[in-house]
Amino acid sequence: MSAVRSRVSAKRFAAIDIGTNTILLLVAELGGNGTFQVLDDRAEITRLGERVDHAHKIGPGGEERSVQVLKSHLERCKDLGVDEIVVVGTSALRDARNAGDFKARLKRELGLDLRVLSGEEEAAYCYLAVQRGLALEAKEVLVVDVGGGSTELIWGKGSALHRSISLDLGSVRLTERFLISDPARDEECAALTRTVDCEMDPVRVSWRIEDHFHTMVGIAGTFTTLAAIEKGLRRYSHSEVHGSRLSRAEVERQIQLFKGKTIAERREIPGLEPERADVILAGAMLIDRIMALFHVDQVTVSDQGIRYGLLHEKLSAIHG
Repeated sequence: MSAVRSRVSAKRFAAIDIGTNTILLLVAELGGNGTFQVLDDRAEITRLGERVDHAHKIGPGGEERSVQVLKSHLERCKDLGVDEIVVVGTSALRDARNAGDFKARLKRELGLDLRVLSGEEEAAYCYLAVQRGLALEAKEVLVVDVGGGSTELIWGKGSALHRSISLDLGSVRLTERFLISDPARDEECAALTRTVDCEMDPVRVSWRIEDHFHTMVGIAGTFTTLAAIEKGLRRYSHSEVHGSRLSRAEVERQIQLFKGKTIAERREIPGLEPERADVILAGAMLIDRIMALFHVDQVTVSDQGIRYGLLHEKLSAIHG
C-alpha cells in the first residue's frame, strides 16, 4: 500500500482480462456504499491467441508479448498501491492445449493466479457490467461481446440474464480462417458470411427470436473501434464512445471502407488502432451479420466488459 494513503482508506482493486487479442487492465478505488473511482483503464493488443484456432496452442510470440504487457500492468498496479488483483482469461486460453503452461508461468514469474472463464461465466460478467454501467430501461436486451476468439450472445430480461451462448466466432479467428488476401477478396468475405450465418441462425431459431429485443448493446474492442472511427477520434475518448449509438448503416459503410484498403492503408484510418487493422474487417462483418439476423438497426456501444463485471462482483461481495 502506498505510504501516502492511510491504512483505513478505501481499498484499491485491479481486474485484468487476458483476451485473445487484447489484455485489459482496470484499477479502481473502492469507496463506501458500492461506489468506486477509476484510477486507470488501459488496453494493450498482444494477440495472445495468434493461430490458436489452427494450432490449438499459444505460440511463443503471443506468450512473450503478453507476459511483457502483464509485467507493465503489474508495475502500474504497484505504483497505484493496489491491494488485490484478479486475473481472468477467455477464448484463447479455453482452446489452447498449453494454457496450463501459460498459467503456471504467470504464477511462477509474476505471482498471478489466472482463472480461465467458461463461456457462460464470461457472458455473466459482461451482462453484470452492462447492467451496472449503462442506464438501460429496455425490457428485452441483447448484449453482444465480440472478442478475438469468441462471441458471447446474452439475452437479458430486465435485471436478469435470461439466456446466453458462447460461439467460436471472433475477429482474430475469422480473419485467420477466411481473410487470407490483402486486401480481402469477395469470395473470402462471402465464405466468412456464410459461416457466421450458419453458426448464428440456429441460435436465433432456438431462442425463438423475432423482434423481441428493444436494445442491443455491443461490448469490446471491435464495437468501440467502429464508434471511434465514425467519430474520427485520433485519440480514444471514453466519454465520447461509451453509451454512444452505432447504426447498421454505419457498420456497412465501414465494411466497404475496410474492403477497399490494404491492411497498411487501414492503419491510417483515424480511430483505428494500427494493431487492429488486420482483424477489423472480420469483426465488422460479424457485427453486421448479428444485427441482420436479430433485426437490429442500432447498437448502444459499451467499453465496460469483463473487467467491470469483476469490479461489480467485488463491490457486491463487500457491500452485499
